[in-house]
Amino acid sequence: METRSEFYLRYYVGHKGKFGHEFLEFEFRPDGKLRYANNSNYKNDTMIRKEAFVHSAVMLELKRIIEDSEIMAEDDTLGPSRTALDDKS
Repeated sequence: METRSEFYLRYYVGHKGKFGHEFLEFEFRPDGKLRYANNSNYKNDTMIRKEAFVHSAVMLELKRIIEDSEIMAEDDTLGPSRTALDDKS
């Protein structure tokens, strides 16, 4: 595997519920920058945002884990529709 590549990962999970729009998000950029955000209004919490740079070995390991998982071979065609998910909140 290459040390420097255009590998980019963004993960987001969230919902709109009793406490408003709550979510967890992180992204790894090709230059090694890690960005993290966590928004929860539970007990009037404020949004948490953090940024850091990770070592190239971390990026290589993250890329290896994703490749080994074969998650990129999957798609959302068999999953629930976005409308069905929105109706649950």
